[in-house]
Amino acid sequence: MALHYEDVTVGDTFDCGTVSVSADEIIDFAEQFDPQPFHMDPDAARDSVFGGLVASGLHTLCLSFRLFVTEFVNPDDGLANLGGLGVDDLRWPNPVRPGDTLVVGTEVAACRPSESRDDRGYVDFDLHTLVDGEQVMSLRSHNIVARRD
Repeated sequence: MALHYEDVTVGDTFDCGTVSVSADEIIDFAEQFDPQPFHMDPDAARDSVFGGLVASGLHTLCLSFRLFVTEFVNPDDGLANLGGLGVDDLRWPNPVRPGDTLVVGTEVAACRPSESRDDRGYVDFDLHTLVDGEQVMSLRSHNIVARRD
């Protein structure tokens, strides 16, 4: 049974799963969406501030958000999500490198009922992505969540 607005409270945490990223995936994504040398060329990346190939932050965002959706929002026992309103405070404090495994989780940061529609509430989630216990990405996602009938 899906989680509705009434089922979540500030401080609740949810595991969204893991995904590993390879050098080939990093390069393929960068070639399509973020064509910078430190994402596409291992030799050029060695001479960059990163000292080696790193994933685009946008790649990290896409992988993390996919897990948020497939492992938390979409399952039968997931969130009764009606849509998203946006994302704030996106940060990439540490790089993601080939072979890293992203561990994604989320915490309920805020809940408020809609003042104009009794079928929904608004829930803010703090999404965090870790590699070996170090944060590599964080953001706050604003979602519209169904209320129980």
